[in-house]
Amino acid sequence: MSKPKLIIIALLALFLFSGSAMAQGGSISAKISGPGALNDSTIKAGENFSIDILMANDSLRRGMSFGFRLYSDDIKNVVHVADSGNGVNDLGDIKGHNGWENKSVWDFTGLLATHTDWDGKLPDTIGFAGVVIKQRYNPHPLQKNISIDLIVPEEGTLVFDSSFFPPGGKWKYDNNERPAWGGPYKFKVIK
Repeated sequence: MSKPKLIIIALLALFLFSGSAMAQGGSISAKISGPGALNDSTIKAGENFSIDILMANDSLRRGMSFGFRLYSDDIKNVVHVADSGNGVNDLGDIKGHNGWENKSVWDFTGLLATHTDWDGKLPDTIGFAGVVIKQRYNPHPLQKNISIDLIVPEEGTLVFDSSFFPPGGKWKYDNNERPAWGGPYKFKVIK
């Protein structure tokens, strides 16, 4: 990770994590889509699919931070589908939607995707953060904000859950509220 990106993340951490009370604010959930998504809970092994992160926001906000973990007791590896130049991270497997793909919502940072372990060898952990300066993250109903493009090459059960993520990120909005999480989400992978 580049030094400027680490400095922005450190400033974001100071900005977001001052204060102590944690109230509820909005919600985050996940679903699967794409050719490999056979239904809401079943994935076809070897085919491309996305884990979509859906959010509902209930207040004006200036910053956010949250992370996720992919893991399994019986699946050892996943493939992060590369799409260089078309995502919010260098690999391009993470896409932003509804203003999260550029600086339309997070005008200071854009959507930051931070990872130190996103290599396809499970478990994989990723964090997301964003800060606004001139505008605010406005309230909105449930909508897709992020998608993660994957292929699971073998059968088993894949789990997607909330997670702490390095270098110090945790679930939080700038006003000490934390979104409700609907997970963990378990997906059966079949041939």
